[in-house]
Amino acid sequence: MTEPVSLIVNQSPVPRLAVGPTKATQPHLAVVYADAFGEVECFEGRPMKPSQQVFSRYRTRYEVDLRPRQRTAVLGRNPLVSRDGVHAFEVKVTFAFRIDGWEGAKRWVRSGLDDALPPVHGCLVALFHGAGQHFDIRDSFGLQRHLSRLCAQPMTLPEGLTVYGCQVSVRPDDKSLAHLESLIDAGRREERGAAEHLPNKGDVTREAELDAMRQQYQIAATARQADALASTLTTSEGLIRHYLVTHPDDAAGAFAMFRQLEDARATTAELQNQRALGLFQVMAEKGLIQAGDLDQMRNQLTGTVSRATGGDGALPAAGPAALTGAARPWDPPPQLPAAPAAAPPPAPLPPPLPGPAPGPGMAPGGHAPTLVVPTAPDGAAGQPAPPAASPGTALIYLVLDESLDTVCVDELNRGLAALHSALCEAPKTSAALRLCVLGMAATTEPRLHLEQVVPGTRTPLLTARPGLSFTHAFRTLKSLIGQDVTVVKGEGVRVMRPIVYFLTGGEPEDGPGWQQAHRELTDPANPAAPHLIALGLGRAEARTVRAVATRPEFGFTAAPHQDAASAAHSCAAFLRDGLVGYGERLAAGDPRFSLNPPDGFRPARDAL
Repeated sequence: MTEPVSLIVNQSPVPRLAVGPTKATQPHLAVVYADAFGEVECFEGRPMKPSQQVFSRYRTRYEVDLRPRQRTAVLGRNPLVSRDGVHAFEVKVTFAFRIDGWEGAKRWVRSGLDDALPPVHGCLVALFHGAGQHFDIRDSFGLQRHLSRLCAQPMTLPEGLTVYGCQVSVRPDDKSLAHLESLIDAGRREERGAAEHLPNKGDVTREAELDAMRQQYQIAATARQADALASTLTTSEGLIRHYLVTHPDDAAGAFAMFRQLEDARATTAELQNQRALGLFQVMAEKGLIQAGDLDQMRNQLTGTVSRATGGDGALPAAGPAALTGAARPWDPPPQLPAAPAAAPPPAPLPPPLPGPAPGPGMAPGGHAPTLVVPTAPDGAAGQPAPPAASPGTALIYLVLDESLDTVCVDELNRGLAALHSALCEAPKTSAALRLCVLGMAATTEPRLHLEQVVPGTRTPLLTARPGLSFTHAFRTLKSLIGQDVTVVKGEGVRVMRPIVYFLTGGEPEDGPGWQQAHRELTDPANPAAPHLIALGLGRAEARTVRAVATRPEFGFTAAPHQDAASAAHSCAAFLRDGLVGYGERLAAGDPRFSLNPPDGFRPARDAL
């Protein structure tokens, strides 16, 4: 919609002294005349005759094109935001428009517009505004059906144009489309992974079973081999024989090992014999043995050594030695058993170490509890200073007019969603506030009961409804605030004076009777009397806004030239920034409350 479309193809002054025939016009053109005062007339689209032009009061002749036009527009500057408030839809509209007959030609000339596309674009934007928040970003086809129903019937604009034949195409914008593609790809990967998990699990199970079977077979084979070689591997000859069986092609190596074994045995036996003979000689020289015992002891000692080196321990028999004289075996002198040594007396146990007895509330061997000593009234030295007192918890009530038109209610809903997100992202700020949202119309209904806003808290949603009753709103507030203050105090929380933001877009339908309910709510005798901050827009009168506010500086009204939708947008931003800022100050220990009017608003006392 960048190329302008001009529907006035010719504009010329009306001749006063026409000497020739009247200028003809084409069938698709309507002739419209305008006088010096801006009044226009269309004589069924036909031009005036020369005689009519002489005394005519009309000064300018316009030729308006009645032919239909068709264009395609993309609502890029005014995207439709989805339900989550983050992603947006891209809307493309193909439509036809034309001048609505002769009367439409008169209104088009009266409007003074040259390009027909801006009013058509504005009509479509106003028609589609806020429609995306009811649909998820994945439901672009649902939004497309909804928009197609909205523009199914021809629309006549005040400028004299008729818009018809609208065809809507909706898709997520590039950023949202990339997000959806990533989700779809993640879902595919998850589905594929779930499908592959079962065979992968089966492969692991089967491989583990095969490994267990291999291990069992290996253990069994090792056991059989050990049983088969149990009697073979106990001697050196058995080891050599096993080597020859497992290496049949290395008979020379096995024979060499056997020769080495025999040589080692012979060398060891010769050495042991020499040592035994030396020992015998020493024992004989010392008189420890007799000559008749020599052969017997030699056989015993050398046989033991021979068996230790792998031999059979047999030695050649020696002839009996002749004994001279009366000889008898050597008898060792008798050995008396030694008396057992007296055991030393046991050492006395040391006495227990002295220590403090356990105090009250202290288990034996445990630590005494730490006691917190309260600060003395005179602030004596040595006493701990008390911690700084917390300012308390603020109870915030938002009373929002639901009798406004749908555009204003949508703006307020977007502001509530932004406030919800800001408090969820700042836990310390949210902990200092309790929030309640009420929708005001003929009756006042709770949209969010008083609670701390956390990620699990639902986002309040206003609903456009008819009627407007201040009396019901103030009586509902009095009942709710009294109950809420009692409940919150029962939780051991210090409660500050409640604050009510009261937004109205018109005058109450219940007359002046609401003032009595207002006085009962704000009566100083009421222990839960709140501060009332009044905001007025649209048809709200400054006098009423000033009467609702509990202080003159607490009432604000929109400027006369500000439209209701823009004022609602300013109020939504005012509520979000004001409450978040107040919560941050409370979380920092600063209870001071400051108030600046919304953009485009002025104090109600200045408007009286």
